[in-house]
Amino acid sequence: MKIAILALMGLLASPAAALAQDQPAAAPTLDHLYERLGKAQSETEARNIALQIERMELKSGSDTTDLLMDRALTAIQASNTGKAIKILSAIIHLKPDYAEAWNKRATAYFMQKDYVRSIADIAETLRRNPREYGAWSGLGMMLADMGDKKHAYEALKKALEINPQIPGAQKVFDELKTDVEGRDI
Repeated sequence: MKIAILALMGLLASPAAALAQDQPAAAPTLDHLYERLGKAQSETEARNIALQIERMELKSGSDTTDLLMDRALTAIQASNTGKAIKILSAIIHLKPDYAEAWNKRATAYFMQKDYVRSIADIAETLRRNPREYGAWSGLGMMLADMGDKKHAYEALKKALEINPQIPGAQKVFDELKTDVEGRDI
């Protein structure tokens, strides 16, 4: 797990390089949506933009993969994480470069409180899509839970740079900021 955290911190250190690494050029529409998301003035505005981004990023380019993803999402919504993990593992086997499969499996592991596997899948997600603010936020929350305040703070900072309106993330970030940066004199 330490290796996964260190690899993730490398993404924090060089976000521009992370965006360029192993990433095909994103569609201008997706870039535009991320730009708008970063400037969103309310949670409602951010949520609407985030839904558009998620719809675009869920499209894998394969009808079979999309059908399997739909079934995995249904399993996650029903809290059937074991089934979701099996389906998502099959998707990853079929299409290992599909970031959302890694991301959703990380979510399922998180729901099971299996932080080690969740963090490993977040690392894979962020290798493929460094703008995945939900993965950054989830990583920050898990690291905070595990007592790694410095890295939790850095991950949440990255998440909030991408989407400043993540519900609850700003509060945790502010609490960690005092612990990491200290108080003003």
